[in-house]
Parts: sequence; structure tokens; C-alpha cells
Amino acid sequence: CNFIINSSDEDFLTYLGDYFDIPSLIDYDIFGLAVCGSDSYGKNQIYMTYDGNKWIASMYDLDTTWGMYWNGETLVNSDYAREKFEDRIQGRLGNLLYERIEKLMYVDLQTRWEEVKKGALSLTNIINRFERFLDPMSSDLVKEDYASTTANGAYSSIPSVARNNLQQIRKFAVERQTWTDDYLAALTPIERIPC
Repeated sequence: CNFIINSSDEDFLTYLGDYFDIPSLIDYDIFGLAVCGSDSYGKNQIYMTYDGNKWIASMYDLDTTWGMYWNGETLVNSDYAREKFEDRIQGRLGNLLYERIEKLMYVDLQTRWEEVKKGALSLTNIINRFERFLDPMSSDLVKEDYASTTANGAYSSIPSVARNNLQQIRKFAVERQTWTDDYLAALTPIERIPC
């Protein structure tokens, strides 16, 4: 969008709402950071609209979250840096829309983060959601499902079966919340005090 590329900072703040649902952009950025959605800025984005003019941000393909690397072959640390996300690697300059939001709307991001980490993205809520999802599944049922979906082991190349589990997600969520606190707090410009 030419607006994102060419607008002045003042125009960006003034007219962004003409093109995008701003709360959805803020929530998208916060969620992407909090879950370590490292490919959610360079790809895996969907923008929806009711009128063809104003767009609402939405995520999909959340295979790279909670420490899981996109191909499932490894786990990343909870302090996986924003600079390593898909949109910033290999000389890429980052997703300009979210780069500008973080530069110009950091107070909105910080305020919203404080709200959602007490509700939808609270550690209690995140962990409870995963536990409720997994509760009905006995270990025998999981083994049976794995056997049936892999043709009794013939197609067992599903990576991270043993490493990606509730305990790993729980630990990652706790540590990533601290990382997100620090990342968003660092967006605040440093106030220079004269000597």
C-alpha cells in the first residue's frame, strides 16, 4: 500500500484508521510477539474487509508459535529475538506496517499489552486453554491417533512429537511473557536529560 510506504509519520497516525482497523493491528502485533510467531510478519497474514476499504488483521498458519520452529524440527528459545523473525532475516527490513506501528504507536501497544496479559493472554488463560484442549486425550488415545495418522509408523516423520508438549509450552509462555514485557518497554524512546 502506497500509504504505508509514502506517508509522513503525522499522516500515518492521522489516516491509518481510514485503511485499517487499528485495534486489530495492535492486537496482531502483540499476539505475534507474545507467541513468538516468527513467520507471522513476513507471511501468514490475512487481512479481511467488510467494505473493501478498511482492513482487519488476522493470523493463520500458527505452526511457528510457542517455541516451535516452522518445520517442527527444533524448538527456539523464549528469547527468540524479533530480529530473527521472517520479515527481518536475510537482509530484509521488516514488515513496514508493523515497524511503523511500533515506532509511532508504542504507547498504544504498551497499554494494550497490559490489558491483554491480564485477560486473554494471561498465563493462567493460556495454560488453561492448552490443558482443556489436552484433558480429554489420554496418552493411549494420543498413541492410537499417532499410529493411525502415520500408518502404524510408516509415515512417522512428524517432528517434535516428544519435545513439543504441555510442559514445554507452559515454560515457554511464562518466559516469553517476560520477553514481551521487555521488548514493548524498550519501544519507549530514551529521554535525554541534558548535563
